Amino acid sequence: MGQFQLQLLASLVLLAIAGARCSDPELTTDFAVPDGVDASKLDGNFFTYTGFRGGVSTAPGETGSKRATVVEFPALVGLGISFFLMYFQPGAVLPPHLHPRGSKLIYMIQGTLTVGFTDSNNKLYNQTLQEGDCFVVPKALVHYMANLDSDKETKVIFSFSSSNPGSIQLPSNLFGSNIPSKVLEKSFGVSSRVIKQLEYPHKVKGGH
Repeated sequence: MGQFQLQLLASLVLLAIAGARCSDPELTTDFAVPDGVDASKLDGNFFTYTGFRGGVSTAPGETGSKRATVVEFPALVGLGISFFLMYFQPGAVLPPHLHPRGSKLIYMIQGTLTVGFTDSNNKLYNQTLQEGDCFVVPKALVHYMANLDSDKETKVIFSFSSSNPGSIQLPSNLFGSNIPSKVLEKSFGVSSRVIKQLEYPHKVKGGH
């Protein structure tokens, strides 16, 4: 897919979320000017983000991403939008997680992607997406994504209804955050040995 098509897709995603209610603080000016910056000296460069150039590097069986949130792209402050570009190698899984501050709109650029989220009644809404499909995940609901294809890479764009949606990865959040093992044993109805096995990879990585 060429550069023009990617630009068009990005524009379409922006339009799709333009009417959404933003979770960011409401602006009282046209846009937010960083502290210490003279607004009269801002130009088009301030509103341009080039971080997606060159695509994303990913290891076999893994995911890789580039993001445009307020951290990387300060022009987004107060606008209630952000973007991620993510590649899924064959067999790659993005474990159950949630975004506490924004809904997610998934746009498929290439390949297939198995996605699903659960609501507050524990009902699962899942789908296998094809190139050109969209899928929305409501704010703060647990969801997962996986490329179950054995030999084809998947490429997707995520847009969020927040300039800084946040991310809570459930495996590391539960098993790498020093929640007492007794609490986890009781909550999951398993032995201490199982909990230790689940905790080990997250403790080694420092919970990330």
